[in-house]
Amino acid sequence: MHYEEMLPYQIDEVMREKPIAYLPWGALEWHGKHLAIGNDALKAHALCLGAAKRSGGVVLPPVWVGFETLGLRGFPHTLEFSEDVVRQLASEYLTQLDKNGFKVIVLVTGHYGSPHVNALKSVAERVGRRTKARIWVLPEYELTKEDIGYRGDHAAKWETSLLMHLRPELVDMSQQPTDPQAKLEGVGGEDPRFHASPELGRTAAEAIEERLAKQALALLAEAE
Repeated sequence: MHYEEMLPYQIDEVMREKPIAYLPWGALEWHGKHLAIGNDALKAHALCLGAAKRSGGVVLPPVWVGFETLGLRGFPHTLEFSEDVVRQLASEYLTQLDKNGFKVIVLVTGHYGSPHVNALKSVAERVGRRTKARIWVLPEYELTKEDIGYRGDHAAKWETSLLMHLRPELVDMSQQPTDPQAKLEGVGGEDPRFHASPELGRTAAEAIEERLAKQALALLAEAE
């Protein structure tokens, strides 16, 4: 399932049975004092693995390249890339995965912001016009915003809950002030100190993984 760890014959088996490639995308960006810098791609990768367990296919290593990050606002430990670099990388990945014979490519971006998401989607639309593969690009919250209420945030209630569930060892709430009036640095959304939980993360993650897998299989049926 981990593409980089598979032997050639194992990939060949996947290509015969379920030629689906999941590509997790994220950034290296400040996510408050309580979350790992790589949160975006870490959660996207974990969600893709959960989906692939349901649908079959492979999961590519995360791409740690984002633009419109908090680095532009002066937050430390953040790598900010240009939109051109993001577009070029996305085009190369999608094109080469198609050339390798994957019939469905699902790019899940855990890094938000309309410019970043729209850039990835526009690249997928352009590449999709000249490839055989069905390409689907989305931020993970698109699958839960209507019924569960997860509409995307930054290191707040939802992202914190997801990482609490997916990678709990990478969350340390003790790094945040206990004073409820204290302002959290680089956190956008409902205060994770009072609203985040592993249980909430599990609910969101299971819904996302199930819906990713279901749609990937539907796209595969169309492609075949």
